[in-house]
Amino acid sequence: MTLQNLSVRAQENLQDTNVMLEGVIRANSNKFHIKTNPTGIINLGVAENQLMTRELSEIMAPVNTVDPKLFGYGDSPSGSKLLRRHFANNIFNRYFNPHEPVHAEHMVLTAGCSAAVDNFTFCVCDPGDGILITTPFYGGFNTDIMTKSKAKVVVAHLGDVSPFDVAHVELMQQAVDKATAEGTRVRAFVLSNPHNPLGRNYSRKVIIEFLKFASKNRLHILFDEIYALSVFDQFLTGAAKDEQPDRTPFISVLSLPNIEDYCPRELVHVAYGVSKDFCLNGFRCGCLVSPWNKDLIDAMRSISVFTWIASTTESMLIKLLENPKTIDRFTRTNQKRLAESYTLTVNTLRAHRIPYIPAQGGHFIWIDLRQFIPPSLVNIAATGDRGAEYRLFNAMLDQGVYVNLGEAFTEKKVGFFRLSFSVPIPMLKIGLERLIKACQATLQSLDDRN
Repeated sequence: MTLQNLSVRAQENLQDTNVMLEGVIRANSNKFHIKTNPTGIINLGVAENQLMTRELSEIMAPVNTVDPKLFGYGDSPSGSKLLRRHFANNIFNRYFNPHEPVHAEHMVLTAGCSAAVDNFTFCVCDPGDGILITTPFYGGFNTDIMTKSKAKVVVAHLGDVSPFDVAHVELMQQAVDKATAEGTRVRAFVLSNPHNPLGRNYSRKVIIEFLKFASKNRLHILFDEIYALSVFDQFLTGAAKDEQPDRTPFISVLSLPNIEDYCPRELVHVAYGVSKDFCLNGFRCGCLVSPWNKDLIDAMRSISVFTWIASTTESMLIKLLENPKTIDRFTRTNQKRLAESYTLTVNTLRAHRIPYIPAQGGHFIWIDLRQFIPPSLVNIAATGDRGAEYRLFNAMLDQGVYVNLGEAFTEKKVGFFRLSFSVPIPMLKIGLERLIKACQATLQSLDDRN
């Protein structure tokens, strides 16, 4: 069988390289287990929170997962009304501080947040249209936007300009103007708040500038707020707290009063899911909230049969989200544990003089490993050649730790990595030791050859 027997879009997908997925596949082929496989690969590359597994098991244990009523299709392909009510009342209205209450009819549930972004793209873009994203950004957006809906990612490279500085909006405008001049119709702007991979919150001032930018260019603006309840800086102490550049809280776009003063409300949307804040990557439940655009919600419902959540998953999530006090305890405990793991991570990095951007939320930290690029490769790395980055990446895998490389986040500068710390402390300690050993060995081995 040859590729000619496949559709053009399938052939295109097979030719694309998914950097993030390739690393995950290698890491999963030899998974670490502290007792049964201590020499396996520790996964510090995927944002998968393993800190709350015992609590999750206890909360959902009473659910009868073989109840015959779960064998059917369920209430709706866009999510049962009861589960959507729990999302509205016990998540959005309780934690996101919306200026206007969120209701069940304002959202569509999907099989994961990636599916929500994919379906959103399908509904606002035609093939070849563009969606703007600033660097560095979550690498999964490339797949979510391009693979099935065949839209384009229009990249605004920020260079040394901070994404938390209003000044970078001008670079966004330049990217839109360039894409338009080249014949790409830009239809939307997608961003993560808290930021992925930088782990920091956008200020109210910057969010308002984003809304003004969207209005000026008539773009849909999708706020991916999937890490909203994983902000942990309020529990930091000592040096981890002192080095924080600011204490900007998480601000949901839903909380802004008078959004219409900055942007037509029908252009403003939020994506969320249970993978991150509730440590349930494998449950595959995401949602898109659009309180002021019924047409978009209806359009997403029209294709929701392809991203229908399993009845068993819905039943277990209803149990998890039905009690606000349970969610309060879970969220607070999770944030404390994230702060503990983060503190261990930055203390280790600081001890080895490895630069990083202090994080205040999420499951990860953005680290700078350029000092471990051997002198013989520094000049070529400065041109954008990623050979040195892959040398570090492979050395880590050989030492038994997977950390996600900067290329996966469309970072132009070679030598940056996203390190996920949301794993049990004993595993994290070993993973960090292996990372340091791999970096030092990489530098030493090439120096010895010269």
